[in-house]
Amino acid sequence: MQLIFTKEDLFRCIQVLQGVAAGRNTLPILSNVLMRAVDGQIEIAATDLEVSIQTAVPGTIIDEGAITVSAKKLSEIVRELPDKEIRLSTTANDRIEITCGEGVYKIIGLPDDEFPELPSIAGDFFTIDGETLCSMIDKTEFSASTEETRYFLNGLYFDLTPELTQVVATDGRRLAIASSDTLIPPPQEPMGIIVPLKAVREITKTFAESAEVKVSLLENQIIFADDDSTLTSRLVEGEYPKYQQIIPNDNEVHLTLSVEKTLGGLRRVALLSNPKTYSIRLDIQDGKARISAKTPDLGEAYETVDIKSGDGEIQIAFDARFLVEAVGHIQTEDFRLELKDSLSAAVLKPVGEDGHLCLIMPMRLES
Repeated sequence: MQLIFTKEDLFRCIQVLQGVAAGRNTLPILSNVLMRAVDGQIEIAATDLEVSIQTAVPGTIIDEGAITVSAKKLSEIVRELPDKEIRLSTTANDRIEITCGEGVYKIIGLPDDEFPELPSIAGDFFTIDGETLCSMIDKTEFSASTEETRYFLNGLYFDLTPELTQVVATDGRRLAIASSDTLIPPPQEPMGIIVPLKAVREITKTFAESAEVKVSLLENQIIFADDDSTLTSRLVEGEYPKYQQIIPNDNEVHLTLSVEKTLGGLRRVALLSNPKTYSIRLDIQDGKARISAKTPDLGEAYETVDIKSGDGEIQIAFDARFLVEAVGHIQTEDFRLELKDSLSAAVLKPVGEDGHLCLIMPMRLES
């Protein structure tokens, strides 16, 4: 096999695969990427048996062939190469030789026939706008649980109905939902699937610039694909919580605040929140929101933010990290904060944009 690449094209595609192949794998072959040139197309692929990615690489084929090579070592070498033409060829005993300028680098590889077979989209599939898919993931992924004890929360829930597509994340203390128009063609029956966080994070990297993404569901897998890349993931087994039942509809205090000013105040005041609890307090009164934190060993801080519209009086405390992340993922100029009392969940919604909300459970108010 003999191939020619530009550094930019090769390194960009290797970076897409790095997150899948870089993990700790019991099988040496899973730390490698598959590089294959066949039928006039160059493709590289990586898998950890849970998530797999295949992507096409722009380049010139001199001789076709295939081999696997360490993803980490290939990435490290290509990163340090000068911005010149890269020639890659296979030699005897499953070696791969990289030539760039005056440099020659030889890496020991493994035969491609040991690499797992990867699925591709065949048969029926849905389509979704690539920007919409990545946006929904960005608006929700931060709320998913990373605790292994509740494995069914370690992913995003795709709630697919004939009328609506919703992506949901929760860790039991907060919730984020993003909605969009239904898939094309719409599913005939409602269905819900849990896509693990590792796959979710690779989706936004792989399809960040895709105009349209195809989605295919298999028995225990989901496949996302565009014209250049295919990502396959096993689904998380388990029943997702009935998230719609915990969204309050009786929060009577509705306030409109600036995203930029509120987020800045939250971040600064949170610096003096208790590092064990991250508790931060909101005091709503007289058209202003007072953000404060107090820690005996550190000190105290407060800032006041003007409320653009709405009124009411309430004192409530939150985990500062949750509040900062929720406000930080709102993509409009202002957001609406819906409250009831110091013990009830707060709801945050972007002003002027439907289909996105965050819910945060409050903390105990400290005297």
